[in-house]
Amino acid sequence: MVELNKELAQILENCIRLDAQAFSLYSKIEKSCKDDVFKSFWKSMAEGEKEHVQFWKKAHRLAERNLLPNVFENPPATLEKFEKILARTCELIKNVKDLSNPSEILTIAYRLEFYMLNPEFATMFHIFRTLDGIENMEDKYELHVNEFIQGLMKYGEKIPDAELLGDSIQTLWRDNKRLARENTLDLLTGILNRRGFFNAVNPMLHLAHRKKFKVSMMIADIDHFKTVNDTYGHQRGDEVLKYVASIIDSTIRKSDIAGRYGGEEFIIYADCRDMASEQVVAEKIRKNVETKTEDALGIKVTISIGAASAFISGSV
Repeated sequence: MVELNKELAQILENCIRLDAQAFSLYSKIEKSCKDDVFKSFWKSMAEGEKEHVQFWKKAHRLAERNLLPNVFENPPATLEKFEKILARTCELIKNVKDLSNPSEILTIAYRLEFYMLNPEFATMFHIFRTLDGIENMEDKYELHVNEFIQGLMKYGEKIPDAELLGDSIQTLWRDNKRLARENTLDLLTGILNRRGFFNAVNPMLHLAHRKKFKVSMMIADIDHFKTVNDTYGHQRGDEVLKYVASIIDSTIRKSDIAGRYGGEEFIIYADCRDMASEQVVAEKIRKNVETKTEDALGIKVTISIGAASAFISGSV
């Protein structure tokens, strides 16, 4: 295992332990509840945390097989941050005194949920959502957050500023989710940006290296794009970029990945094992751009595509 994925595996171990701590606490609270409605709420919260634990375990197994993308720019710093969050969580739970006091346990649960609402969690939920063998937890986690907020509103009448606390958690989650998407998506075209592309491709390159099969990479460049901007204006130029991106994304197969490399350049990972199939994919993209863009936008646009197939050697 390369060093970067080793640290990612350690980060995921902390995620497992964090949500396991939350599951344990919420299960104990449920058992101590006498009110059936309140008991049902904590049971649902515990089941959510149990599902999160299973999610992190699946991700951890993929990390051990080098099948996860390089999520963080500074894995050691991220690992240190997660270790501190885990330490604070363990200390918080250790100091719980009265599980029968609704106000006290909701306050503790709020702090616990707040600890786990950070950009790194949102980033992993977002990036891991497309991986084989692991379900999309991004939307489910939002439902978990919303359920907790509803419980805080309903049962937190003795907690000062309960509504404000709920709003702060919801805002934090939405901001973190937005930042996670912005880190991986090109805001203009809606396809992956360069970082998001290589995050998505990295596990496939590891798999290709282990299975010893060829992969194909293509660079598509819009011809004379400066002339398009000079002739029609930058707003129309942006429309061309968005439309070309949509054509590329809709033309490639589900097993392929496209991203915006920068400017008027796009990059494509294609599951092509030989030059003939590579040429078929490239020609289909080129032809669709040439024929569809003029019909849709009234601007004749062509692209040039460079492609190469090779076996993956060494570390990726």
